[in-house]
Amino acid sequence: MTVTERLIIPVQAGGSETWKEQVKSLLQTLKKQEGNIRTRWGPHAEDETKLEFLIGWENQEAQKKFETTADFAEMQSHLKAIVASKPTSYFVEFKPYAPKEIIDAAFVQLLTFTGATDEAAIRSSVDGLKGKDGCTGVSGGWALSEVDGQKTFIAVAGWTSMDESTRAKGTVNVAGANMESHHVNFRFPVKGFRGL
Repeated sequence: MTVTERLIIPVQAGGSETWKEQVKSLLQTLKKQEGNIRTRWGPHAEDETKLEFLIGWENQEAQKKFETTADFAEMQSHLKAIVASKPTSYFVEFKPYAPKEIIDAAFVQLLTFTGATDEAAIRSSVDGLKGKDGCTGVSGGWALSEVDGQKTFIAVAGWTSMDESTRAKGTVNVAGANMESHHVNFRFPVKGFRGL
């Protein structure tokens, strides 16, 4: 089963010059791992000290195998210099998986729902974004384990601009759910990262 590892790394303040070498090493390391499909990454638009990675794996076992390698240990060692607090990592099974119109959008909105168990209600609410100007598509799925002790649903929406997303604010509302929303520029420009 194809899965996405969602990894959020809080980094030291100072912009891309502070973390670019470590992130470049992380991306190069992931790219050569057996079972790795692709990685999309970028800083949160609302807080650039949080870097978000959506790492596609053929299955959870491929990622778990990677964790046992010397490459993983070396990558962890490089990241220590930039990490400000404990990263968050868990697997999500997006349905549909990685639609191009979303992952290649200028900005991707990530909506994290906790406290709700009605998948149909969540999907229905998130699907309401599809008709909004600038929305390129939506997808979503459950985290495959509890996150901070709670069942968690993650939705993604592609946007042509932050302005379009801002105009759609308030569209998504699920009774009984707590929702956190932020945007990631998966096209974040860093000199020397071409092809990563």
